[in-house]
Amino acid sequence: MLKQQTVPTSLGQLTVSSLTLGELRQLDSLFQEKPSAENSGLASLLRYLPVIQNAVRKVHQDLTTEHLENGLTFDDFNVLFNAMLEVSGLKKAAAGEPTPVPV
Repeated sequence: MLKQQTVPTSLGQLTVSSLTLGELRQLDSLFQEKPSAENSGLASLLRYLPVIQNAVRKVHQDLTTEHLENGLTFDDFNVLFNAMLEVSGLKKAAAGEPTPVPV
């Protein structure tokens, strides 16, 4: 069962769905990777964008990587990343945050 959470972003309301096992494996390998010199700082965070895009594209199928990169702010990125972790069961919602809704 997919869980979803809708969050406000600069691109409007975006719905994030829970990750599949394959996407969780991809995310885990990104967590395990040590950042290289050319992939440090903000670039090290942006390597998570394809996983976030997969979680968003389950509902917003026409959303491209380019559209996300050019439309999201850093705050939006953090909101989407945290929502993706929450709906996938990797992070508990803090007090006052919405809980994921099963679909």
